[in-house]
Amino acid sequence: MKTKFLILSTIAILMASLGLEAQITTKEHNKTVTFDVSMTCENCQKTIQKNIAFEKGIKDMQVDLPSKRVTLKFDTRKTNEQKIVQAFEELGYTAVLVKDLKSVKID
Repeated sequence: MKTKFLILSTIAILMASLGLEAQITTKEHNKTVTFDVSMTCENCQKTIQKNIAFEKGIKDMQVDLPSKRVTLKFDTRKTNEQKIVQAFEELGYTAVLVKDLKSVKID
């Protein structure tokens, strides 16, 4: 009985440590970027949400119509900024990567 408990405990600890390692590896490949996008209306917002969300590697997306910005979290092993810009262009929008949000002046 003690041997069975010891084996099960060891397996549980091993599985938990492997899961943690996989989680850390995944975080290393995630990147969040923001784009200025030429959207003008709610229909544009819905089109972007429906199509860009299904691009390979996209994990999370926030579309802000008033500021015309789209923030994306993606897996760098599956896509990059250039491919995302190309996806916007295929939908008929222009997208410019915002390099540094802190440098934007607010008047």
